[in-house]
Amino acid sequence: MTAFLLDYLPTFTAISPVAATGIAGLMAGTLSTLLGDRRAILLAQATASMLFLLHFLLLGAWTGMLMCALGLVQMVVRCRRQPGRLLGLLYALTVPAALAVAALTWQGPMSALSATGFLLATLGRWQGAVGRMRLFFIGATLVGSGHNLLAGSVFGLVSDAMALTGHGLALWRAGTFRGLSDRLSAVRTVFGTAA
Repeated sequence: MTAFLLDYLPTFTAISPVAATGIAGLMAGTLSTLLGDRRAILLAQATASMLFLLHFLLLGAWTGMLMCALGLVQMVVRCRRQPGRLLGLLYALTVPAALAVAALTWQGPMSALSATGFLLATLGRWQGAVGRMRLFFIGATLVGSGHNLLAGSVFGLVSDAMALTGHGLALWRAGTFRGLSDRLSAVRTVFGTAA
């Protein structure tokens, strides 16, 4: 059931459990974008995922809640640089489990967006390089923001905005976009010369 976004904002008298878990998840998720170490990023995301699991449970967004639980399994596995075969199998099994969750808890586009975001994040968590991991996380965040909008999670949407900003700035600082800019300039030169 889609809730009106502003219904869960904290008031001056009390903070609801929905707001408390949303605020805490937002803070942990934002922290993950500021970190440079792959393992530290995954641990901060695991904390955010636990908090958003509770947040989505309270909102009644079952697909998002269960996707957070499966994401936690993935993050525990990927905190190890080279997981063994058994842990690799466990990680791989989260993908069909996520598809089954989406089918069993089907809530229309909300479930489809959650599952797609989960699959992109799965690819990101498997990356060994932080830059490639961040690129997949940006894609997952863009798709996941659709779920958060439909679920009525104002904290999820703010977290998405912070994640996009944080990962984008981290990639910019690392020079990821400089190479892209050089390639675009080369393409413009080729097509400009040919015209």
